[in-house]
Amino acid sequence: MPKLPRKNPRAMALKVLIRWETKRALLDEVLSEVLDRSAFLDPRDQGLVTELINGVVRHLSYLDYLLSRVSKKPLEKMDPEVRNALRLGAYQILFTRIPVHVAVAETIKILKRKRRGEWIVGFVNAVLRELARRKDEISLPPREMDPVDYLAIRYSYPRWLVERWLARFGEEETEALLKAGNERPVLVVRANTLRVTREQLLLYLKAEIPGAAPCKYSPDGIILHGFQGRITGLKAFKVGWLQVQDEASQLVSYLVGPRPGERVLDACAGVGGKTTHLAQIMRNTGRIYAMDVFPWRLERLKENAKRLGVTNIEVITGDATKAIETLGGNFFDRILVDAPCTGTGVIRRHPDIKWARTPEDLTRVPEKQLALLKSLAPLLKRGGVMVYATCSLEPEENEEVIAKFLKEMPGFEVEDARKALPETAHELVGEDGFMRTYPHRHGLDGFFGARLRKK
Repeated sequence: MPKLPRKNPRAMALKVLIRWETKRALLDEVLSEVLDRSAFLDPRDQGLVTELINGVVRHLSYLDYLLSRVSKKPLEKMDPEVRNALRLGAYQILFTRIPVHVAVAETIKILKRKRRGEWIVGFVNAVLRELARRKDEISLPPREMDPVDYLAIRYSYPRWLVERWLARFGEEETEALLKAGNERPVLVVRANTLRVTREQLLLYLKAEIPGAAPCKYSPDGIILHGFQGRITGLKAFKVGWLQVQDEASQLVSYLVGPRPGERVLDACAGVGGKTTHLAQIMRNTGRIYAMDVFPWRLERLKENAKRLGVTNIEVITGDATKAIETLGGNFFDRILVDAPCTGTGVIRRHPDIKWARTPEDLTRVPEKQLALLKSLAPLLKRGGVMVYATCSLEPEENEEVIAKFLKEMPGFEVEDARKALPETAHELVGEDGFMRTYPHRHGLDGFFGARLRKK
């Protein structure tokens, strides 16, 4: 029997893919759990696991289409282990520099180690070698006959989402958006200006990461071009000089525009990326109430706050739609509603999103978003600001939610986002006063932000 290292990256990747497909678990959570429990001696192995998993999920339809052209047995009739082993091998053959013979041999080793029958091993070996031989000959469905089918397979997106975007953006821009969603996003961090300026942090990071550069839109952002490894290993991370946060997400905190000494509610705080940025803008004064339904997220928030030296945050476990019962009357100067959404703007970071969403979500999710806004509105002082933000590109979750809210809550009005955003980000604001960012236009995660003033 072939000997494998105690922690084989391809075997680990196969395990994650099977669990993701069969249990419909969140890919990030499964991957983090596996990496945290593993004892890789070489960080490159951790990188390989992440690359293989995200790569297969990112290009799932394309891989399955090509495999279906070289396999006599339909993929849907294979058991999950064989199907995902084929996908892993195919991804390495089609999208990496790994030699074909290595990709095939390593896939076969895993199956042999799992004591799969010789006919299964022979079948997988034959399919992968046939794919390597014919990969340049296999043609996609004709674009001129059915552009939806072509784009859905070529860029691995569900047909319903491709159809939506074609209707909104046209074929050329839709293809650019699909392509951007399949690109590996660069790592962006936020300088913790409670401890260091961006210029000081940039100078420090360049010694270790020559490609580090300032962000275009956020005054606190730094792009770590060419960074390899885990961010938690950097000394600058350990001492609290930086926090991982995409540039578009950083702009949401500026949109809130909190002032030192104010009382702020972060109604859907998560692990605290925006919460700690709000604290930073407030110079660690005033009080921020960070609310979330998941206690484990708030534990992560507290860990981040401690590392960053933030002391003005109070965490509250609870449902924000019932915040008025938990928090009492009108006393917040600012409220941030970073609403749960379909996440179509962050597919490049979370490729499993496109396979988890359905058209029905665009009816169900906006109803919850509107209920969230309406339940929080009474907690805002007169003259106060409530910011509604999503990482979705869909109008049903953005403009339409705001329109319904304003109709039902006439005591609010839209305030132009440029009033709060840094000048460097004014180009991201439309004539309607909303902030919108797009992966294919700006190189940022896709975000929507609306600033609502209580009259």
